[in-house]
Amino acid sequence: MGVKDRETICHTEAMVEESKTASADQPRLPAVGVADPKSAMVPRFNLFFRWFAKRFFGHFDLDDATVAKLKELEAKGPVVYVMRYASRLDYFLFNALLAREGLRLSAFANGLSFYYYQPLLGGLRTWFARRRLFGKERREADRAASLERARAVVEAGESMFLFLRTARFSTIVRGRDAAIEQGRQELDLLRAVVGSTWEGKGEATLVPLALFWRKGPRTQRRFLNLTYGSATRPSDLAKVSSFLLAYHDLAIKVGKPIDLAGFIETRRSEGLLSVTRKVRRSILLFLFREERAVEGPTLRPQHRVREAVMADRNVVAAVAQDSEGRGTIEASRARAERIFDEISANMNPTTLAALAAIVGWLFRKLFVRIETRGLERVAELSKRHPVVLVPSHRSYFDFLLLSWLLYQNYVIPPHIAARENMAFGPFGFLFRRVGAFFLRKSFDDGLYKSVFRSYVAYLVKEGFPQEFFIEGGRSRTGKSLAPRLGMLSWNIQGFVDSGRRELYFVPIAITYERLVEEGAMVSEAEGEAKQDESMLGLVRARKLLRLRFGSVFVNFGEPVSLSRELVGRRELFIGEETDERREFTERLGNEIVERINWSVVANSTSVVACAVLGEQRQGLFRQELVQRMSEIVALLRLQDVQFTPALERDEPEFRESIDFMVSSGLVSRDDDPRGEILFYDESQWRALDVYRNVILHYLAVPSWMARRLLRGATRAEVQADLGFWLELFYEELFAPQELLRAAYVDGFLDHFIAIGALEAEGSELRATEKGRADFAFLAEQTQALLEAYHVTLAAVSEIDGSIGEKELAKAVEVHFRRLHLVGEVRRAEAWNPTGFRAVLDLLERRGLVERVSGEGREKRYVPGVRADGLAALRERLAAALASG
Repeated sequence: MGVKDRETICHTEAMVEESKTASADQPRLPAVGVADPKSAMVPRFNLFFRWFAKRFFGHFDLDDATVAKLKELEAKGPVVYVMRYASRLDYFLFNALLAREGLRLSAFANGLSFYYYQPLLGGLRTWFARRRLFGKERREADRAASLERARAVVEAGESMFLFLRTARFSTIVRGRDAAIEQGRQELDLLRAVVGSTWEGKGEATLVPLALFWRKGPRTQRRFLNLTYGSATRPSDLAKVSSFLLAYHDLAIKVGKPIDLAGFIETRRSEGLLSVTRKVRRSILLFLFREERAVEGPTLRPQHRVREAVMADRNVVAAVAQDSEGRGTIEASRARAERIFDEISANMNPTTLAALAAIVGWLFRKLFVRIETRGLERVAELSKRHPVVLVPSHRSYFDFLLLSWLLYQNYVIPPHIAARENMAFGPFGFLFRRVGAFFLRKSFDDGLYKSVFRSYVAYLVKEGFPQEFFIEGGRSRTGKSLAPRLGMLSWNIQGFVDSGRRELYFVPIAITYERLVEEGAMVSEAEGEAKQDESMLGLVRARKLLRLRFGSVFVNFGEPVSLSRELVGRRELFIGEETDERREFTERLGNEIVERINWSVVANSTSVVACAVLGEQRQGLFRQELVQRMSEIVALLRLQDVQFTPALERDEPEFRESIDFMVSSGLVSRDDDPRGEILFYDESQWRALDVYRNVILHYLAVPSWMARRLLRGATRAEVQADLGFWLELFYEELFAPQELLRAAYVDGFLDHFIAIGALEAEGSELRATEKGRADFAFLAEQTQALLEAYHVTLAAVSEIDGSIGEKELAKAVEVHFRRLHLVGEVRRAEAWNPTGFRAVLDLLERRGLVERVSGEGREKRYVPGVRADGLAALRERLAAALASG
């Protein structure tokens, strides 16, 4: 009897003893005689490893879908789990998980010994059996036995682990030839598995596995890297120490199973060796993509990035041009390098980990919950192509929230374009270390612009994920702002120049139940100056930690494929900028903002705000408020708007939603013999208006339809009227033109008829008695918007010569106050500086006013080339306001 036979008998006896006491829900053990004494998983660990597994693996489970899939594969035949590198700790973890989930244990694993994890007696038996061979003789016996064992496991229909790389430091020491031989042996083992299926002796399924013990990017190191430069292949010492520090962050990625029989069937003519190499390539591709999503591109040292940016031909040309006014190339190059240092990020994995812990604590203090939708799709995209995140911008927490969410979900956080005002105090250094790069408010400096564009192009070329706020700054009104096209155009240009195949822009809507900056936004809307970021402001903000701001919902919208958008248009980005290039960039920017807008998730704050502000009185009885909220929700459902889970659970009484608004101070309650009254204080109108504006784009269409139907109209007239408003207010609401489709309009009309608010008399549509109140409620949703435009147009029409922006703003404010006094405007508060500038921008784009140069930086305006259209537009707005 040979040594290997005696080892097998010893191991089999130990497993039989274990199986006698095993219960029905325990894992399936390998068939007798198949399990490898040296490496097979064990159903029960010895005392130390049993404690270790309970202490450190107890919190971790495979998800139900994965377990169900693996059980299905086990029922079909042999399962071969494949990992890149051999690791005892990884194998130990999977032993614990497979045993806990009742899955089949591995009968064999190459490149490691595992017998000393089993109970003491069985381990000693195997150890004594193995002592009969020494050194080279034992290694050669192990190598021959591994091939036989792999075939036997597959042919017996069992499970095993296959590590593609098992080389250790000793192999490296023995030289290049030893490393080549080791690689050949590892390929031979995979060929043995493939060969068994090739010969029809067992139809194996390969399951790629990637296991991550840490998060964040990988840095480039010049000297010996004890973790081998990868989170997936640290040394035993580094892995155990990293594990003990961060075992809660452990993540397993289970790849798509490879049906080996099917894979072979389509490639049999290529030969066994070729098929084996293609199988290996498929597995390595999965592992590479998983690592790419978690680690991202390798972070180069800062001086290397500076050299790459300084070598860009556009920067070289800009330096030469700048030197003409400065005397020497050296002086201009030194200035360009200082500009690079001012701009660039310097992401650091350790800082990311530390900030993730701090931010996680902060979010737990501020928010009840943070929910997401669509993050998995972004994770999948990031495995193959660079992504550029384009979120809405309502809060300073937006960028922290996204980076934290991605980091927590094992997706590399982005490099973030931030305004230079965020680089205050020590936070400039900190934000750079977590990926922020800074841009000035003005790009008048030609050298600065060239360096910045080159840095963005570098990020695109290297494949780093990015994030920028396409609205420029935070919206103070709750509505999306018109896109700022600089970052978008530079990313497009960088993509075209890099020769990359694909890049995705991912629109993201971040919806807060209550904004932390609510008070500051209201103050700015009332005309107070924006407070600059400072350490003093941060210290004062400590009191916010005593408050709770409800939940946050982050909805990752439908990505925009840049390669698809550029089909037939790449030549626009070759050579000098043209009108066609600007039009393309503007159209794409508008499309992204549309997708952000239509990814907004409705929450309780917005729905309650719409309900209370839809009446011309300040209060409603509870049953009235609930009814109005139900009407809003029904209209949103017609448009397939997504809701927060909390709001959906709260139907139909909306008790929690209303209670949250009361506890937040946005709504108050009072008792009356007829029932509970819910009302808002005048001081809360602006805050409520902000939250209503978050979903106003969903209600604008039914609101404008309601105004027209109050006067009576045919379907064609309703559609034509709607087309006018959608086109006029596009930059306010970014409502796509598909809303004009007859089916979309008919859906609302049919809904109004179904609830008894509308009746048809021939081709004429008329509001019923019930419908007049319902339509007046809907019309009120756009009242403030229409009033803002109506009053601004009145002031603009009185321009004689030129007028400064501040003077014009004051004139509009005076008009608001006067018209409010005589009842032509319902709310004087509807005027605010931010809204005024939005109206002014729209009038300028339409040629109704024209901006001219003033003294210094002052903006001045004169009647535009289409100023004669002001009167007709004012009449249209006045008629709409009268009907509401």
